[in-house]
Amino acid sequence: MAQQNKLTAACQHLEADLVLFHYGDLAGGERDSLAAHVARCAGCAGYLRELATLMPLIVKTDDPAPPFWMNYNRELRQKLDAAVDNKSWWQSLASILRPRYLPAFASAAVVVLALTFTFGIGLWSGKSQAPDDELAELLPVAENLDFFSAMDLLDDLELLEFIGNQGKGAA
Repeated sequence: MAQQNKLTAACQHLEADLVLFHYGDLAGGERDSLAAHVARCAGCAGYLRELATLMPLIVKTDDPAPPFWMNYNRELRQKLDAAVDNKSWWQSLASILRPRYLPAFASAAVVVLALTFTFGIGLWSGKSQAPDDELAELLPVAENLDFFSAMDLLDDLELLEFIGNQGKGAA
């Protein structure tokens, strides 16, 4: 039983070339020299026989049964239907702003802006102008502006004198 699990040993420097030889991927001169070596070497010949028996087992595919594919198809459709039904709030909002609705929203925005500017001008212009009574009260103050400026200067002078007197008294 131990001999059944033991693989035939090939020449170590030729193992990669033996695999290529098995698949037919070696060029003419290399292939001929390796075929001559395999004819003389029992280890390399046994390695090639084992490759011929083991490689088809490695490549063997596992095709699932038709019921598997039926169940897979049904589950996939259920998941896709569930994903389509579960839209988030931003996807719902994005569906409203699709290109087919965009001209309607743009037209509504233009109408709202036109109405705002048309009816809003009368409201805004009345509030921005000062009444005539307030203007009449400000006119005498503007005429005597020089007088009030001089009064402010005198207040500043009195403050400077007060500060100066306090400095002399502390010294």
